[in-house]
Amino acid sequence: MENIVILAVIGAAFLHAFWNFLLKGNHDKALSMYAVTAGHLPIAMVGMVWVGLPPMEALPFILISGGLHTGYQIFLMNAYRFGALSNIYPIARGLSPLLLALASLFMAEDQLSRLELLGILMVAGALIVFGMAQYRFDKDGPMGMFLAMMTGLFIASYSLTDALGTRVTGSAFSYYGAMSLVNVGLFTGYFMLYHRDALRRLPTEGRKMLIIGGTASYLAYVMVLWACLTLPVAIVSSLRETSVLIALILGVVFLKEKLTLAKMLACLAVVSGIALMRLG
Repeated sequence: MENIVILAVIGAAFLHAFWNFLLKGNHDKALSMYAVTAGHLPIAMVGMVWVGLPPMEALPFILISGGLHTGYQIFLMNAYRFGALSNIYPIARGLSPLLLALASLFMAEDQLSRLELLGILMVAGALIVFGMAQYRFDKDGPMGMFLAMMTGLFIASYSLTDALGTRVTGSAFSYYGAMSLVNVGLFTGYFMLYHRDALRRLPTEGRKMLIIGGTASYLAYVMVLWACLTLPVAIVSSLRETSVLIALILGVVFLKEKLTLAKMLACLAVVSGIALMRLG
């Protein structure tokens, strides 16, 4: 069963990297980010009809997470305006498992072995160091790094909230479906204030991202939440960061970003960290 869960998280990592690649490759970041988020609604509603509504005990997690996801989306959308995919993505994704590993030390239900903790630190450290080092060689300014770090804080916060909320609910589809409704509502309010024109263009210019990006994003995260029912959230988060390897490859092959020695070493460190977690 554990091997199936691990494979599911790695599959989720591919889907996550894929929709981030689509977002970075699109010139209109605002429209693309909203299209991905709004694309959650059809699957969310089908999922809740299929498995039912979450219990009232999950409501605080749903409301808090809806706000955290909205903050994450706003910061990620703006981060990609100031930095390359292979710079922004490692910092944002690397901070999350590091913070979650620290949080797990205070959560009795998510105790980690020494090898698992070492593997998490290796993955997170490699990604953060690599991402920050890129700013010494690229033209990306400090604003991209700051926004990436803030994005990472939001990722860690909503990951922990969602893991706990999913465990209270007992169903990833039920919990994430309800949370998606809150998230889309809040994000729509933000766009009505700051990006009203993007809302008008959604049915035409944003249709591809709505269908493809929204579906990939929703399935990626619901698989992660399902895995949190079995594995510690810090482990799931770290395994999910294999998406960085995929994002680096997509950035190099399709966005013509440079393949450097630092990127190859970062990939090696991530794979080594995952191997340590598996041994633990």
